[in-house]
Amino acid sequence: MMQFEYVLPRADIRALVGSYYDTTIPVGFDDVMRAEIANVRFVIRGAVRTNMNGKPETFPAGSALLCGPTYKWCSVGFDDDTLIFGAAVTPLGWARMLGIPADTLADRTVPFADHVPPECLHHIQPVFDAPDAASRAAAADTLFAALDDPARRVHEEFLALATRWITDPEPNELEDLLAATDISARQVERLCKLYFGSAPKRLHRKFRALHSANRLTWQELTDWRDIATTAYFDQSHFIREFKHFNGRTPSEFIKGAHLLVRQTLKERLQIAHESPFSLVG
Repeated sequence: MMQFEYVLPRADIRALVGSYYDTTIPVGFDDVMRAEIANVRFVIRGAVRTNMNGKPETFPAGSALLCGPTYKWCSVGFDDDTLIFGAAVTPLGWARMLGIPADTLADRTVPFADHVPPECLHHIQPVFDAPDAASRAAAADTLFAALDDPARRVHEEFLALATRWITDPEPNELEDLLAATDISARQVERLCKLYFGSAPKRLHRKFRALHSANRLTWQELTDWRDIATTAYFDQSHFIREFKHFNGRTPSEFIKGAHLLVRQTLKERLQIAHESPFSLVG
């Protein structure tokens, strides 16, 4: 049985990292992973397989991976006795710790060390050496605090506005975001790519589909039509969008085929969290 342990980041890190998680997989399996926000993942033991980069790849123990924000589902597999420690990186965390446009690494998984300054590289190994989840979280706090650069220019007002727009479970349209800001549509598109990894229309589609899957899980619904909002043209449109971002059709999702995501979502309700992305992305 897959096991999760969530750990709250240190207070000064919580705006940058929504949550830490230890995932233990005693018996390996293959599944799909839905679209998500950016993550940093440390393969403590075992191995992880994924085709996120467009081809099958295996990441063995000792791999530290920077996973950019994703806008599609991917295949994922785990060897027996795999342990992964992960950090869910918020858009603000991406901007302040990495300082590169998020769309340059959207739908990509790359070596984390390639994006860590030389003077901070020595902070990575302690995450692997730590004996338990709490110790790994403490080591990660030190790592991310070293990476944080509060002096980096960030349009925090827009970032907060766009965050509310996509994490609000009630239906919102692009027009709502544009009406709430005084910057141009071109600037909105540029900033969404910079912080979230995509133009606003695709960003909106992604989170709309994620919210739908969350409702199916948390409300234990048995009929997906209960959450197919009027924002979709018709039922087939809803099904296509749902599968594109969640990796399963709504019916498949309800039947429990989506083990990794469904269990992750249920566990997320048990944690204390401050970042709105902890429950959605």
